Amino acid sequence: MTGWSRGREEILGMIERRELTQVTAGTELAERLLATARQHVESARLLAGSDPYLAYAALHDAIRKALAALLQVQGLRATTSGGHLAVTQAVQAQFGTTMGPILRPVDRIRTTRHEAEYPGPTTYIDEDAVTDDLPKAAAIIEAAKALPHLPVFTI
Repeated sequence: MTGWSRGREEILGMIERRELTQVTAGTELAERLLATARQHVESARLLAGSDPYLAYAALHDAIRKALAALLQVQGLRATTSGGHLAVTQAVQAQFGTTMGPILRPVDRIRTTRHEAEYPGPTTYIDEDAVTDDLPKAAAIIEAAKALPHLPVFTI
């Protein structure tokens, strides 16, 4: 089998457009990314009341690192031109069918974090926003546990 069949064309297109690049696949780095993601969720929990904006950024980073871990196992990584969007798009292309409900809040969380970084007059993040999305981030990290079983993506 030559890598994933689900989402294969999308991944090939992202490589061609230089949104993704192929790297040496490895579970060790992926496991470190997941460990960092878990730490970020715990930090978000601790900071939710005192610094909800930073806590929300930690939630977003936790999700991004968990999704990047799924790609790392396959020997894929987002480039600087692909950025955070490429990570999300690549994972959605491959796992959207099987992980759909778990991945559904990813774009909203990314957008909310972006608004927090570049606020407008109505931008407001509070402790409730963080605590509402904490379980969603934790679910994404938990779902990424399947990563050692993913094949390396080959062209």
